[in-house]
Amino acid sequence: MTTPIRNTTAERLPTQPLREPSAMMQAVMDAARNCLVYCVAVRDEQAQIIDFSYQIVNQKMVELMGLERDQLIGQSLTHLFPEARSSGLFQRYVNAIELQQSQVVEFSHPINNRITWFLITATPLYDGLVLSFEDISDRKWVEQMQQEQAERLQATLDASLSSIITMRAIRDDSGQIIDFLMQTANRAVERDLFLPPNEITGHRLLEVFPGNIESGLFNFYKKVTETGETDQTTQYYTDENGLEAWFTVAAVRQGPDQIVITFMNITESKLQELQLKKSNEDLIRSNEALEQFAYAASHDLQEPLRKIRAFCDLLREKLGVQHDDSIDLIQRMQSAASRMSDLVADLLTYSRLSTQQPEPVPISLNNLISDVLTDLEWAIQQKKAVVEVDSLPTIKGNVSQLRQLFQNLLSNALKFSYPEVPPYVRVSFREIRLGELPAGLSFPVLPVILEPLQKSVRFYEISIQDNGIGFKPEYRHQIFRAFQRLHSQKGPYSGTGLGLAIVKKVVENHYGAIMAESQEGQGALFRIYLPISH
Repeated sequence: MTTPIRNTTAERLPTQPLREPSAMMQAVMDAARNCLVYCVAVRDEQAQIIDFSYQIVNQKMVELMGLERDQLIGQSLTHLFPEARSSGLFQRYVNAIELQQSQVVEFSHPINNRITWFLITATPLYDGLVLSFEDISDRKWVEQMQQEQAERLQATLDASLSSIITMRAIRDDSGQIIDFLMQTANRAVERDLFLPPNEITGHRLLEVFPGNIESGLFNFYKKVTETGETDQTTQYYTDENGLEAWFTVAAVRQGPDQIVITFMNITESKLQELQLKKSNEDLIRSNEALEQFAYAASHDLQEPLRKIRAFCDLLREKLGVQHDDSIDLIQRMQSAASRMSDLVADLLTYSRLSTQQPEPVPISLNNLISDVLTDLEWAIQQKKAVVEVDSLPTIKGNVSQLRQLFQNLLSNALKFSYPEVPPYVRVSFREIRLGELPAGLSFPVLPVILEPLQKSVRFYEISIQDNGIGFKPEYRHQIFRAFQRLHSQKGPYSGTGLGLAIVKKVVENHYGAIMAESQEGQGALFRIYLPISH
């Protein structure tokens, strides 16, 4: 009977630690540039690893430890490196054996009164480990110095009252700058941008602050990066994330594709500046209105009064002798008094427009113009006029002022018509963008909230066109000035000279602009431009 023979070498190898090094193995290990150690697990009665015993060490390890080879052989890990357990190194060694997976770990140990850093690779072999020690002290010292420098730089940045961000340009395949990577940010950015530094650093500029393109700041940063010329600017910024503010920004290039921006949120002071500017402009306009009022008082307003006094004197003399033309003199006196009354009324209206600014309310322009046409019904019937009104928008404004505006424009369209031709008046409307505005049109009292957004604001264009007598093109600006008349007061087109000045003032009070177009004998066209939201 024969007994089968089973080869058990492979089964026994994992539990047979390599304890006796051959001369060849020792020579191979000694030739290695790194420190090499083979250690075996030391187990207790429950087969739990409680330590590791050094079995083979190469010459580099001997030199590193400053001990003889026989002083290292047989020594335990925890004896040579007491901090191995507290640092977690021992557990990583245990994991390598139990999981049969290599472990890589950084470990520091004092040697010759100097902290030495190692990158240790623990590779399981049988019931032990092959340990490779790579001295990475120089690298760790460089990293530590860089960390300390970064901390000192951050401390310096955080001490600044201004917000500071360092950025690196990101280029596409053609070399064009398409974005910036925000690398560092100081604490002040949270005050100015309402985001903590950790939500800024490491992110792209346009990802976190997409409004940089529309505000012009992105092109500003590109210019500084490309030219190397330090520059500064003040810009209004708004984006889809809700950030809306004024910033003063300075940028300096610190190296290829590296820039540092220093900025402050100046929204509060900028709004105060704009409000002060608006107040000054209001004051200037008010003073101009007062000057025009004084001019009227000394000229136009005094003329009817002189006539009243002269007619009264004549009437007194005539009544003493004859009564034939007394009625005519009285009628002249009444006419002069009527003109004076109209003039005073218009002056008061114009004065109120400069001093009274009630809160705007939603107004249907169709309803408002319908009321105005009701007031003008008698004149429309007398002249057999036709007035067509398109569907008009609802806007925010002052009811009484807008009523006065359309009252003046529509009554002028009826008044300045040919006697033998029935007046035709059309009121139309369309919505336009900034680029569609007529060249040369200005908005002298654009509100603070709209001034930085002129590029995106939209407008209502409301047109009033007639077939009347028109006027020469060179008068298109003059007609909006107070007391500027194109016709004699004694003719069929008499007036106070304030009607269109009042119209212009009402438009400006609604942050808009007005222009007139005409050719003599070919009717007139008035266009009003009002921002859609203000």
